[in-house]
Amino acid sequence: MYFPIADVTVSPLLLALLGIVVGTMTGFFGVGGGFLITGGLLVLGVPTIYAVGTGLLMVMGTAITSTLRHRRLGNVDFRLAVLIVCGTIPGVFLGERVNSALEAAGISGPVVGAVYFVLLLTLGSLMVGNWLRRLRYRPRQALGGGLPGWFQAVRLGPSKLLLPGMGEINLRPAFPNAGIAEMSALVPVSTGLVIGFIAALLGAGGGFLLMPFLVYGLGVPPAVAIGTDLFQIIITGTLGSFLYSLSGNVDPMIAIIMFAAASVGTQIGALATRFVNSARILGLFGLTVLNAGVAVGIGQLARFIGSDGLALVGQLLLLGVSGLVALTILALLVVAALIQMRRGRRLARLRRIRSAGRVAAGGD
Repeated sequence: MYFPIADVTVSPLLLALLGIVVGTMTGFFGVGGGFLITGGLLVLGVPTIYAVGTGLLMVMGTAITSTLRHRRLGNVDFRLAVLIVCGTIPGVFLGERVNSALEAAGISGPVVGAVYFVLLLTLGSLMVGNWLRRLRYRPRQALGGGLPGWFQAVRLGPSKLLLPGMGEINLRPAFPNAGIAEMSALVPVSTGLVIGFIAALLGAGGGFLLMPFLVYGLGVPPAVAIGTDLFQIIITGTLGSFLYSLSGNVDPMIAIIMFAAASVGTQIGALATRFVNSARILGLFGLTVLNAGVAVGIGQLARFIGSDGLALVGQLLLLGVSGLVALTILALLVVAALIQMRRGRRLARLRRIRSAGRVAAGGD
């Protein structure tokens, strides 16, 4: 199918498949899926600037549907999310300006592809390695220790701020939903600035960076990290897609096809968090990130040497491995649901037996 705005021909079936995978990942792991969306569009041959702009639009849509689901489950720390967004907004403006300058210079494709490759490969390797160490050694997490303890104890700026007419504002608040007793407000603001810049530069919501940071860096429970991350992705995706739309660098037809498929996947992924502990299979997310980095690297190499065969390998690798992870989540959901149904039937049978026993005893 030909998409005139992006001036590219792509199979809508591949776009729909990518959308379902991204939606499932978004709902389950709490990432907007931007690294998969933009990376997938790059692998499918969409020009870089359109892949980035369309990716941000898709990130916004998938994040909204997933956040609404997680909000009902109580998995959002709004205070933490708002502070992150305070840094995200200026970061998005800066990232979009840098990308526009790179596009004007004709080097946006190689630069964005290289950054994607290095960032995804590094982050994926670290996450998979950490997951494997946990599986092998199963260390006990020391309360207040490690990276979470360091970030929560770090001193950035004053502890309080006096504003005329508003009184004293605490700059080291507590974040109850996230399980943080006290932390400098500038830590999430600074984090948001970095996340926003990278998100706008690469066309991702920043969730693939923020969610691991919330879990490993701040010690936030995975379920709350997912919901909080998705909330800030809405702001990042909305602002980023708006800025790229002003420059005409968004293809709405590609986004519509992918979003229609992703809306199904987000409901599946969000529902799965109620039955499956995402922390136990967080390594699958790391594997997905690592695989996306390799696929983007192969796609960039295929473009450089003009090899259609190598480009196909990149597509199969990205969709194949990511699809297997999505199917694994779906299978775990089905198994958990069957177990719940079996337990429900057992409880109902026990109630009937007890009820019959009480009736018999009353008759005597």
